[in-house]
Amino acid sequence: MSKDYQSTSLGIMLCLCALLSFVIQDAFTKILIVNYDAAQLVMIRFWAFAIFATIFATSRTGLRRSLSTKRLALQILRSLLLVFEIALFAIGLRYLELADIHAIFIVFPLLVTALAPFILREAVGWRRWCSVNVGFVGALIIIRPGSGVFDTAALIPLFGAFIFALYIILTRLTSRTDQPLTSLIYLGWVGAIAVTPFGLAVWLSPTIEDWYLLAGLSTLGVIGHMLLILALQNAPASTLQPLNYLMVVLAVLIGFAVFNDLPDFLTIVGAFIVVASGLYTMFRERKRAAQTKETLVSSHEL
Repeated sequence: MSKDYQSTSLGIMLCLCALLSFVIQDAFTKILIVNYDAAQLVMIRFWAFAIFATIFATSRTGLRRSLSTKRLALQILRSLLLVFEIALFAIGLRYLELADIHAIFIVFPLLVTALAPFILREAVGWRRWCSVNVGFVGALIIIRPGSGVFDTAALIPLFGAFIFALYIILTRLTSRTDQPLTSLIYLGWVGAIAVTPFGLAVWLSPTIEDWYLLAGLSTLGVIGHMLLILALQNAPASTLQPLNYLMVVLAVLIGFAVFNDLPDFLTIVGAFIVVASGLYTMFRERKRAAQTKETLVSSHEL
């Protein structure tokens, strides 16, 4: 067994554990959001993440170097977008089942593909545009606008997915000039500072039992990000990216185990269409990247 294979396998296992941490974190949020405002929960999460990001970045490159950025405005904007998206997701959990909200939110990679030509100036071929459109059909099957089962709350994770797609695109832009640790530490502190006034304004003193849940919520977020960083150190991002779709499966399992909730048949069908479209889009992006690399190599050889 090769060293590369062992490293990739370890990266995949770490990524799966990170995704499980995030889904359990969402389950904790769903329990807490019944009694607490989303701003308070997001504030606690971001302060825990800011402390983690500071310790991690300082231990790797030093605080001064980590704070050095050539895209300060973009760093601030992307951080604010993520704060807004997390708050929207938390609000959505108040009204929707865990599996349903993940089934809708998973359209975000397709939204990234759709927005990339307009913001990143990346070319998107007709095959990927078709895949994006098919994925949106899957999302409509889940949401079912105009039907008797349509819930306006389903629009919350859909809007959240759009905001998250913008966050990813801005993260790509900042990655062209800033190191990942810079993005990590700005995300933590800009988010914590931005949400704190809103969190304090709606602060409700938690019970002892809820403090345990809040501690678990914050700890799982830190553990999840740490596992994800370690996963990316062992396996390529292109290998780990398709695993994001397994969050829907994990959400179904956790939702059933904790809340006794199961998605209906049409939600499963819609989620399958969205996942299949997303995986095909990733396949086309990877193939196009490989063709571009081959062309560059051939040109260099000439």
